[in-house]
Amino acid sequence: MQFFFAKIVDMAIRLFALGLFVYIVLQWISIPKLWKVQRFLERIYEPLLNPIRRCIRPVRIFPDAPGAIDLSPLILLLLLWLFVHPFLMWVFGAL
Repeated sequence: MQFFFAKIVDMAIRLFALGLFVYIVLQWISIPKLWKVQRFLERIYEPLLNPIRRCIRPVRIFPDAPGAIDLSPLILLLLLWLFVHPFLMWVFGAL
C-alpha cells in the first residue's frame, strides 16, 4: 500500500514539474486560445515563484540587453527534485 501512495506522489510531482514547464513556455508565446490555461497555471505557480523572485532577481546576460532571464522556475524545479521529492518518497517508504 505504501508503494502505491509513493507512486501517486511521484506522479503528482512529475505532473507539477510538467505543468511548470508548460507555464514557462506559455509565458514566452501568446496564443489566445490558451489564455484560460495560462491563467489557471498562473494561479498555481505564481504563489510559489514570487517568493523566489523576491530573493533572486532576474539575471542580465549583457548589461545593454533589453530583458533578463528569470531563474525562479529553475530554482523551484531544483527545490522540488532535490528536497521535496526525496523527502516525500522517504515519508511514503519508496526510498
